[in-house]
Amino acid sequence: MDRQEEYLKLLFACELDLRAFIGSIVRGSHDGDDLFQEVALTLWKEFPRYDRARPFGAWARGIAAMKLMQRGDRVKRQPALLSPEAIDAVSRAFDRLETPVSREAQALEHCLDQLPEKSRQLLTLRYERSLSIEQIARELQATLDAVYQTLSRLRARLQDCVNRRLSSPELS
Repeated sequence: MDRQEEYLKLLFACELDLRAFIGSIVRGSHDGDDLFQEVALTLWKEFPRYDRARPFGAWARGIAAMKLMQRGDRVKRQPALLSPEAIDAVSRAFDRLETPVSREAQALEHCLDQLPEKSRQLLTLRYERSLSIEQIARELQATLDAVYQTLSRLRARLQDCVNRRLSSPELS
């Protein structure tokens, strides 16, 4: 995976949390969207300095917090919603929320990587492309029952794999 792919994968994985963090501080969706774009650009510029031992979401929120504080300094006519200390407290709260979800997401990603290509393709059709069972059956030239059965088995297999990974002490 090249640098750009890695960056995009990490950004997409934390995008909703990052937007929620920004939205919890910034008034108005347009301002939040503008700030998100600014943060995403800064993250890309700073990505070579990103320490992979640290969760990407926490690093991204740190940069967003800096941008929020800078924005508050620039816009004197519009009072800042939160003090730098309050922004830091919100960021720490998001850090506490991120850890369990991150572990689960990492476990799921590992388990998905272990599946055969054909199984991943089926899951992509259902969950990324949001196709109905009927559409999947037509596309794969399979029966409805076969698609239902295969998806059911894949979900059970993934759940078992994720549970094993999360309960394994050496993977914690």
